[in-house]
Amino acid sequence: MNKQKPIILNQAELDWEGWDGPGVAVEGPLRWKILISGERGPSSRLTTGIAEMIPEALLPLHHHEPEETYYIISGSGHVTVDDSAASLGPGASVFIPSNAKHSLRCTGTENLVFLFTFAADRFDEIVYHFDA
Repeated sequence: MNKQKPIILNQAELDWEGWDGPGVAVEGPLRWKILISGERGPSSRLTTGIAEMIPEALLPLHHHEPEETYYIISGSGHVTVDDSAASLGPGASVFIPSNAKHSLRCTGTENLVFLFTFAADRFDEIVYHFDA
């Protein structure tokens, strides 16, 4: 039996990442830190990170193959997943099924901070398809 080693880190020691370059479909700054993923160590079937959006920032309608969850740490937002929509605040959680079309907007006056998790080995393998 092959025993995996733990991944232990402090997110404060990691650099923020984000999308850049031409054709990026995100309105307003969205940044993240990958916490647990195959990029960080021997994680399998689990990728977790923390993300932050400024007020009025929008992660527009998109989909991807792996399931995803959001857990809201602070701020407020609005999520749409297929035909469902809801306002979000601290303590709210969202499950996004595989290939479900979804979007997220920061609706408050403070940044929206949330934990996200994918059912995937590595974050760099997740292919985002933005739906115009």
